[in-house]
Amino acid sequence: MLRGLVALVVALALPSSAAAYPWPLRPFNKPHAIRGYFNDPRRDFVGDELQSAFHFGIDISARDRTPVYAVAPGTVSRYVSHVTVTSDDHDFGYWHIVPTVDAGQHVEEGTLLGTVEPGWGHVHFAESENGVYLNPLRPGALDPYYDTTSPAIASIGISYAGKAVDPTKVRGTVDLTVDAFDTPPVAPPSPWQYTRVTPALIRWRILRGIAGGQARWKTAVDFRFSLLPSTLFNLVYAPGTLQNRAGRPGNYNFFLKQAWKSTTLPDGPYRLQVAAFDTRGNSAHSTLGFTIANGAP
Repeated sequence: MLRGLVALVVALALPSSAAAYPWPLRPFNKPHAIRGYFNDPRRDFVGDELQSAFHFGIDISARDRTPVYAVAPGTVSRYVSHVTVTSDDHDFGYWHIVPTVDAGQHVEEGTLLGTVEPGWGHVHFAESENGVYLNPLRPGALDPYYDTTSPAIASIGISYAGKAVDPTKVRGTVDLTVDAFDTPPVAPPSPWQYTRVTPALIRWRILRGIAGGQARWKTAVDFRFSLLPSTLFNLVYAPGTLQNRAGRPGNYNFFLKQAWKSTTLPDGPYRLQVAAFDTRGNSAHSTLGFTIANGAP
């Protein structure tokens, strides 16, 4: 079900006509440090209620009071601490800034919009089309952007009710998870130098036996193009997930498959293979061997 919902969201939100655009900070033609990625986990209390959502843009590190510029022309909507610039059905948003432009003002690419609000140390930059947020790091969007390093897979897990299952005795219905992360190609300054971010794509498959075999890859997570609805948060992020904080890297535990029925396969040895990718196709692969033992006493 999750796979189908994610595919539908992506299909509806693929960018149609947007051209590549520069960075909102000087120098415009040089990559800057990013400390928060698109669809990263966000969990905050609103009153007494803990609310979860996917990060709807990217957090570009910048010193307080750094000038922030428009990446494309359009008409300004001004708010207390952010500005949106709209052209037709395409919007660019700049959060955590002190605006220096007026509501309704027309701006060109490179126009000064404001400065980074003291205390934030970054500008939250977002792009949307027809009301759907898009990943600014997808190919053909924010440019230049280079990434030559691969994500990392820290561990693969099999669990039941949140507790690890002995991989040599997998029975009944279990959850399949992976702890995976990426690191930004330009390291953010202290205290965010330990920043970890989410991979853009995670796939998995189960192979019979201890060697060889073929099976179709399945998509567990796809952050490459569009924002996922918050209703999917607990279907994507597994327990143990933590967002980035100053001085503490994030931890990203993803569900590969919730409530996977081991009874759909015969008893015997298997391999759970996982692959994680970034938006430029760099990848990491890992395998967990396990044994289905539903017939064991």
